[in-house]
Amino acid sequence: MPKKQVSFTRLCAVNKDIVYIGTTPDDQEMATPFTAICQYDAGEWSYETFDFPLASLTLYREPGSSQRVLYVLGEAGTAVNFHTKTREIIVDLLNAPRRKHRLGYLQSIRQVGDHLYVCGDGGQTYRRSSDGQWQALDLGFFDGPDAIMDPKSELRLMSSLTRIKENRTEENYAKLKILREENQSKTLWNLSGLSEDSIYFAGEKKTVYWFDGEKITEIPTEADRGLLSILVENEDRVWVAGRDGNFLVGNHKTGFRDLDALRGIDGWPSFNGMTMFNGRLYLSSYADPRGLFVFDGHHVEQVRSGLTPDIDDVSAVEAIDGVLWVMGRKDLLRYDGTHWERIDFPGNDPLR
Repeated sequence: MPKKQVSFTRLCAVNKDIVYIGTTPDDQEMATPFTAICQYDAGEWSYETFDFPLASLTLYREPGSSQRVLYVLGEAGTAVNFHTKTREIIVDLLNAPRRKHRLGYLQSIRQVGDHLYVCGDGGQTYRRSSDGQWQALDLGFFDGPDAIMDPKSELRLMSSLTRIKENRTEENYAKLKILREENQSKTLWNLSGLSEDSIYFAGEKKTVYWFDGEKITEIPTEADRGLLSILVENEDRVWVAGRDGNFLVGNHKTGFRDLDALRGIDGWPSFNGMTMFNGRLYLSSYADPRGLFVFDGHHVEQVRSGLTPDIDDVSAVEAIDGVLWVMGRKDLLRYDGTHWERIDFPGNDPLR
C-alpha cells in the first residue's frame, strides 16, 4: 500500500470480512482525475487506481450467476467492472449536447432486480441493459437548458428587471426567488427499489421521485431541505432522510410525512446514508453533528460505541452478513451487534 495519508470517500460492503473503500490522497487537488479503490479482506489490504473522480460503488450480480462483482461509477459518466476493468460509457458529459438538457455529474449506482441503475444531476436516470449499454429511463424527466442562459426566459427578464432600483419590490423579489428555485437542477443523490417497476429517487429539491417502469413522477413530501438518502424497506414503508435532520417515511401512494423523531441531539444532522441492521434503522450524518444515529421506531438518537475516540466522523453505513460497517473520512468500524472494532488503514495515523 502507498504510505500516504488518504481520506475515505465511498463504501461498499461485501460480507462480514470484506469491504471496498474509495479513497483520495489528502494532498490531491480538487477535481483531480484519480481514485484508489482499496479492498480490506480479513486483515489484508490491497488497492487499484482509476483515472477519474469517484461517484459511487455497488455490487452487481448478473442473472443466473452466483458471483457478485464490484461496479465503480465515475462522476463524469463512466462505469467500470472492477473485475474485468471493462469500461462502459453511460453519458459522455464532455461532448453531450447542452441545448436540450442540462446535465451534470452522476451520483449513485445500485442494482434493482436484474439491472444496474444510475442517477445524478439534472434529473439523469439510466439503466444498464444485458449487453452493457446504458439507456435513459425517462428523457422527459431530464432538466431542460438553464433558463438564465436564455435572454427571453422569464427568469432572465426578471433578473434584469430587478437591477433597476424602482423595480426592487418585495413582489418582484418573491417572484425572482420562485423562478430561481424552479430553475435549480434536479440533483438525484440516491436511489432504492425492490423491483424494477417501483424505484425511488431522493432529490436535492426537497423531493422524492418514483419510477413505475415507464415514467418518473414526483411524490409529495413534507421535507423542508434537500433529501440525500432513501431506503425501501417494503412496498409500504420507504425511509427518506436528508439535510437539517429531515427524516420521513411513506410511499408513492401516501406521500412522505416528517417523523419529527430527533431527540437529545445537539444540532441538525445531514443524513446521507441509511441501512437496516438487527431490525433497527441506522443513519450516517456527515455534518451538524457528524456521527452514527439509530431509529428505534420512535426516536432518532446518536450511537455511542465506547471506543476511544468515539464514533464522530461518519459518511457511510452498510449492513451485510450480520455486521454493520461504518465509514468516516478517516475511520472504518465494524459492529457485530455486541462489539465494536476499529480497523486501521496503512499509511494513515491510527485513531487512538
